[in-house]
Amino acid sequence: MSGNAMSELVELWVSLEESVLADSSITWRYRPALLFECLLEFRDPRAEIVHSEDRRYTTWLPRDEAAADWSISAVAELAPEQIRTAPQPGIRPYEDVVLLTDARLAEFENDLIEHLVRSERVVLHHNPGLRLYSRLNESREAFLERALEEVRARLQPTLKELMREFQLQLEQLRQRPFPDDVPEELRSGLEVQRRRMISRVEARLNRVVLDHPIGAALRSDSVEGVLDVPLEGEKGGEVPDELQPLVQELERLYEAAAARAGALLREALDQARECEPYAVALHPHGIRILRRALLWVPTPD
Repeated sequence: MSGNAMSELVELWVSLEESVLADSSITWRYRPALLFECLLEFRDPRAEIVHSEDRRYTTWLPRDEAAADWSISAVAELAPEQIRTAPQPGIRPYEDVVLLTDARLAEFENDLIEHLVRSERVVLHHNPGLRLYSRLNESREAFLERALEEVRARLQPTLKELMREFQLQLEQLRQRPFPDDVPEELRSGLEVQRRRMISRVEARLNRVVLDHPIGAALRSDSVEGVLDVPLEGEKGGEVPDELQPLVQELERLYEAAAARAGALLREALDQARECEPYAVALHPHGIRILRRALLWVPTPD
């Protein structure tokens, strides 16, 4: 069937199902193809990926001095159970002679390596701002969630520092003496009321600055609402005239804190949402040829 000049080149045959072969209206004949079994190793130090895959590639054996076209497969999906070590009865042999020299086979191998370097990729997700790469087979949703956790961890020290800044301002308000014209008999009650008001604002600032639902904001595509923690006065709105300036200062301080926290949150969410494809290509040294075979493929005559 073949005049193969390479002793180490394996000869294999693709089998047909007996029901297909039993159809007398079709005559089947073997046609020569190439089968290369490879080990592909994808490496990328930035993405910290080292990944290996076993692959099979087939292409029709070109005539004369033509190059092999590895972009066209001779067999679309070649399962191990389809491969035989001898011809299948009922399939006619190839009528010409196949001669493969070492040099010719080396050309086919080089053609395959060039094709794989151009075409084979492992595609990851990449967040350039965070310098974060997805793991192999990690979904986009899972990667975005991991980016969100990374942003949250990086943002927390800044938010804690912001909270300490506003806590210092609140403490200054606690320690501020009342004006001299405030009657002595009112000072004790006003002090209790003032401390309660400041504590309520501090609790709300904690919710806005430190306990923000950043994950909910990412999923809703908006930070509006997650910082919407209204500042309330005393129950019933009964605030003594002596504390009205304090109410105004607390409102100003609260709005400033919410605005700064909101800006930080928006920036963090924008950074967490960055996601672009990152292709890990093959290097020629990452391609190892495990087996080369002359593959006989049944084709309708």
